[in-house]
Amino acid sequence: MTRKKQLGSLFPALALVWMSHAAPPQSADPVVMLFAGDLLLAGHVEAASGGDTSYVFRYWKPGAEADVFMANLEHPITVHDLKVEKEYNFKMDPRFIGTLREGGVTLLSAANNHIADYGREGVAETMAHLGQAGIPWVGIGQSLSEARTPLIMTIKGMRIGFLAYFGKGEYAATDTSAGFAPRIQRMIVEDVRGADSLVDYLVVNFHWGVEKAEFPEPWQVALGHAVVRAGADLVVGHHPHVLQGVERYRGGIIAYSLGNFVFGGHSRDTYGTAVLKIVLDRAGARPELFPVSVRRYQPRPATGSVRDSVLEFVSQRSVLFEKSLFVNTGETP
Repeated sequence: MTRKKQLGSLFPALALVWMSHAAPPQSADPVVMLFAGDLLLAGHVEAASGGDTSYVFRYWKPGAEADVFMANLEHPITVHDLKVEKEYNFKMDPRFIGTLREGGVTLLSAANNHIADYGREGVAETMAHLGQAGIPWVGIGQSLSEARTPLIMTIKGMRIGFLAYFGKGEYAATDTSAGFAPRIQRMIVEDVRGADSLVDYLVVNFHWGVEKAEFPEPWQVALGHAVVRAGADLVVGHHPHVLQGVERYRGGIIAYSLGNFVFGGHSRDTYGTAVLKIVLDRAGARPELFPVSVRRYQPRPATGSVRDSVLEFVSQRSVLFEKSLFVNTGETP
């Protein structure tokens, strides 16, 4: 990690500051962060749980092992019934916010292709419910400026920033209406440069790519590289529903797709996946791919053949990069 500019008392008027696990600035304890892919707690997950909000995280509570546990919230949280016209619509009943609490979810990326499945009203209601639950989010807002606003968390004396973006479309936020932050490179680079000087570590989430693709598209690689050059330390990708490679680029890390974490959008309830673990201290950031086994929509740390197969899978999908989490590093998770 390259050291950011001295922070002093600089905070932009738009910056959302979330004080968490506060400690003296010289705390020697590292910050541990876990990043997961798509989290969809509706549909088949709701049916499997029988309404029990403790069901999904019964065997593993990631938030208990980390200072930050972040995932992509792949649906609105709403009781609104008027859905937009599309092939698949998802929404989560507000009572399942209890599942997020059970897992120790620290914050959510919410800029994706399903967050507006129930229109702008559903987006606004999602923010209201998360706000009431005390769970912060990035990537959506009541306006475009709000959706682009970085969330800054102070954890053990380190300031960590978060941003999130999704494509373009009808439900992108505007100057006067709620929606997601659109994935426009010029705008994103501007946001990243603005946030870079305010934090020690900057995380950018992208909901991007082609579903089931083994490798990212060339435009994704170009965008990932651009935001790292602009100041991002970590790029976290999701949407393809499968794991893709993890690249080291100019001191930054780009995880192109973390696949599905717990995904109730289809009936496949048992599979191997992974979360990305970052251990951050004043010396730098140490990344690790952490294999996960999901059974009946219940995640737990993977062991044995499942663990080995997940690591091998991501290693094979990292071969196109000059440097990856696996290639030319000598590191093993």
